[in-house]
Amino acid sequence: MSIVLGDRYTVDLFKLLGFEGRAVDDEKELYDYIVRNLNVYNVFFISSNYAKKLRRQLDELRMRNPKKVFVEIPSVLENMEREVNYLQLVRQILGG
Repeated sequence: MSIVLGDRYTVDLFKLLGFEGRAVDDEKELYDYIVRNLNVYNVFFISSNYAKKLRRQLDELRMRNPKKVFVEIPSVLENMEREVNYLQLVRQILGG
């Protein structure tokens, strides 16, 4: 199972693409959610605006949980200036 975590706008966009998602208010809430749900999800898609702030903690989670995947995705909030093809991004990530 996979889940998208991050700001409301990014999570809502990925929900429209069929993903499960949870919007959070800050990086601490996001990190706590991941730790509480490591046994539920195998893949965590994390919006870049929070992933940047949690780089060290995410690296530690990767090392301690080698069967889990943590993927940074472009945040809608950070990419207002440039166009991002989110559908193509999802296809690349999932190999389709």
